[in-house]
Amino acid sequence: MREFAFVLMSGLAFSVHAAQEKDVSKVETTFKRYLDTPHPKGPSKTVAYDPVVDAKINGARQARLSILAELKAFPKETVRAARRVLFEQASPKQRREILGMLGDHIHTRECAELLHDVIQDVRKPKDEHAALYEELSRRSAVHGLRMMGRRTGRSGGKRIRRGPDFEPKVRGLVPYMISAANDKAERVRVSALYALADSREPAAVAELRNRLKDRSEKVRLYAACFLTEYQDATGLSEMRKALVRLKKTEKIELEDDFGHYGRIEMLLASLERITGKSFGEIPLNPTLSSISPYHGRERYEELLDTWHAWWTWQPDGQGATSL
Repeated sequence: MREFAFVLMSGLAFSVHAAQEKDVSKVETTFKRYLDTPHPKGPSKTVAYDPVVDAKINGARQARLSILAELKAFPKETVRAARRVLFEQASPKQRREILGMLGDHIHTRECAELLHDVIQDVRKPKDEHAALYEELSRRSAVHGLRMMGRRTGRSGGKRIRRGPDFEPKVRGLVPYMISAANDKAERVRVSALYALADSREPAAVAELRNRLKDRSEKVRLYAACFLTEYQDATGLSEMRKALVRLKKTEKIELEDDFGHYGRIEMLLASLERITGKSFGEIPLNPTLSSISPYHGRERYEELLDTWHAWWTWQPDGQGATSL
């Protein structure tokens, strides 16, 4: 009987090992297919829009993402294989796509460790194009940490809370987020602030306060706004500076149009949250509206003027800073 049990257990162990080896082989083959899939270059800014070229680029991207989607079925094997691919084989563009898949779909401690290692891996890119994608890759990694470590669901520039808070997929990621909040790239630091704000951890509040001293105006503004979600008014003076700065902005570069109005939307919502005052509905970011974006811009400008006037006429010119 003992011999039979031993043979049975040995057979099961062999079957499990064989299945694991098969999964590893599948993952490695899938990564190879992904790396070998074409990554056509887009046209230069001086070339007129060509729908055929655009369709080719989008088609290739969808093909790559479809291949990566197959890896979701093998989380443990994928994370192990991804470490080698990310650090030794993938191009900056490929790194970004792989990290996006990992952060969106594989929420494990091992994956969080990998994403943290990627954020720490600040490379010296060979050109400006590669530098951009290295920053975007680190931002994708931070977004993945946010998805794993968040305790709240909030959406839009107004940061509207969707449902009650919940337990994070992976605990203890705030130190990684704090590390990312000190990244050399502004866009990575901003992404880290989102992750910190969504963690709802006391240590996150302390780092948000630290970011009020950041060299970037954008980072300081986001930190001040996120603090209001904790009913912390430490960043009010920075919000007031941003109010004046955004009010004076007249000409916006097209590529920053969405970000500009997104920051205004967040600022207005944060002012309401921390002061308890409202000067009427804050409309949708006008760059997202297909109905009347110009009307939305006018409403944003009107609200900026109203808040500025209210703040100016507070006792001693301090406004809400006395809160």
